[in-house]
Amino acid sequence: MTETTTASAARSPEEHLITFFDPANRPDPYPALHRMREASPFYAMDGALLVVGRHKDVETVLRSPVASADRGKSKILSTDAVESRKEVMTFLDPPDHTRLRGLVTQAFTPRMVQGLEGRIREIVDDLVDQVARAGSPVDVPSVFSYPVPVRVICEMLGVPAEDHKIFGTWSTVLGRALDPLMAANRTPEIDKEDTETRAAFYQYFRDLIASGGARGEGLLTRLVEAEEAGDRLSEKELLATLALLVMAGHETTANLITHGILTLLRHPEQLAMLREDPSLAFGAVEEILRFEPSVQILHRMAKESIELDGFEIPADTDVLLLAAAANRDPEVFDEPDRFDITRALGRRLDHLSFSSGVHRCLGANLGKLEAALALQAFFSRVDDPELVVESLEYRPHVILRGPERMEVAFSGVR
Repeated sequence: MTETTTASAARSPEEHLITFFDPANRPDPYPALHRMREASPFYAMDGALLVVGRHKDVETVLRSPVASADRGKSKILSTDAVESRKEVMTFLDPPDHTRLRGLVTQAFTPRMVQGLEGRIREIVDDLVDQVARAGSPVDVPSVFSYPVPVRVICEMLGVPAEDHKIFGTWSTVLGRALDPLMAANRTPEIDKEDTETRAAFYQYFRDLIASGGARGEGLLTRLVEAEEAGDRLSEKELLATLALLVMAGHETTANLITHGILTLLRHPEQLAMLREDPSLAFGAVEEILRFEPSVQILHRMAKESIELDGFEIPADTDVLLLAAAANRDPEVFDEPDRFDITRALGRRLDHLSFSSGVHRCLGANLGKLEAALALQAFFSRVDDPELVVESLEYRPHVILRGPERMEVAFSGVR
């Protein structure tokens, strides 16, 4: 054991939590996550927060009917943070969540997602052409990864091509409101930008719907017309749902694609397997989700006590769930720190990157399809890709973790 490792092991669990939240450790949060998982469950913030990191415990909380996603029940989140999320389905409990999810699910059927495959292939091929035009080295997030989900969701919602770029900007701003690190460092200027962005986003869709943009068979039409037992989405619910689809679908999928390219470049033997058999891309995406999840942590509140294995979470406790730590739990995954794109062959990977229980991500299948097709297109057409190591820069975000800049050099594009 090295001196550094010994010093790391001697730290308290709460010190590892502080290390995890430090933006300087965003490139590699896993040593801190590993230590916290081993120590969990443990209390932090003078007992105000319970940290849970073992896979079975994280999944128990996510599936518990008394684990609340309602931020209004939190004792540690600011009032402003709660206020900005109260219309968002992700942060609602049953029966409100059940009602909204039931309506939105009608617009996100497996058949609809499967029907998008051809168009997504066209989009990712066009973006590989843009990689060629940008030249070597190319900044993968800005030229390739980020535009993929923006174009997909915008086309699904009937947003004209000339407006796609502004949606990428809006998504980044709106996503910032989800992150506790960003909330802790808010300024009047950031608050103003968030308010103006949300207002502009909402007005855009009011105008689009008023001009007939919700006609035809598109996703926007399905959401406007979604109805069950005489119920429909109110305007506030519809606009909040649209913001969630654009924001969550964009950020998580873009990070998934970027991390997929990064991780495969760091594991050339795995990349060689993918190039030999492009169908492995779908299993590779599952392993990337486990190995480098876009969503690192989740937050719940215990409305009543929750029984874990040998531990009881008291009622009215804020619970921080280390999803990224659970995804590398050796009790569930053999050699969890080893990246293996064949790990998912013939079996389901029990990663928690899309949450679990009633709040499991509605767009999971769409995000996985986009990422798999993006990886296939990039690595089948880009010759001799090589990571420019010194270019790698992560955004400070702690929940939605992903590179902000990542250059890849190449010799040509087929």
